[in-house]
Amino acid sequence: EGAQAGFTAAEVARLKPRWAFGFPGELSADAQPAVAGGRVFVGTQSGTVYAISAASGCVHWFFQAEAAVRAAISIGRIDTSSGPRFAAFVGDRSGTVYAVDGASGALLWKRKVDNFPLARVTGSPVFHNGRLYVGVASGEETSGAAPDYECCRFRGSLVALNAATGQQIWKTYTIS
Repeated sequence: EGAQAGFTAAEVARLKPRWAFGFPGELSADAQPAVAGGRVFVGTQSGTVYAISAASGCVHWFFQAEAAVRAAISIGRIDTSSGPRFAAFVGDRSGTVYAVDGASGALLWKRKVDNFPLARVTGSPVFHNGRLYVGVASGEETSGAAPDYECCRFRGSLVALNAATGQQIWKTYTIS
């Protein structure tokens, strides 16, 4: 809707880029950008997560995850021992989830959500009411092509974490 976008359909043809950002050393980008608090949060194939000024395109901070970040970053307000803050929640292709301070990029916590060697987080973590919900997939479909790989051992899961601490609240499998 035009009112929400801040411009009308007739004005679309006159739009011009304000800035562009090239991911240093990256050949491709799969993660969808998330916009919050005047910043664009986005992850890369190398696992670098950027917080970029939505107004200027300048980098506020970057954080290095252990593996590729394929999904959008989620933002949520959490309570910490030093007071409330906004966290950027990141999932990577090693099955690890991170909470990063949205203002500074400092690591607040990290949690491996599944120990299966091919586990990965490819969907955006969902923040709601102090919890973080994380879907866990695997890369078995590619490893299953190897004749010596014992296929189809991964069950998939949904994990609920305490968003302030990263502690697991519960985990349920998608295949019994």
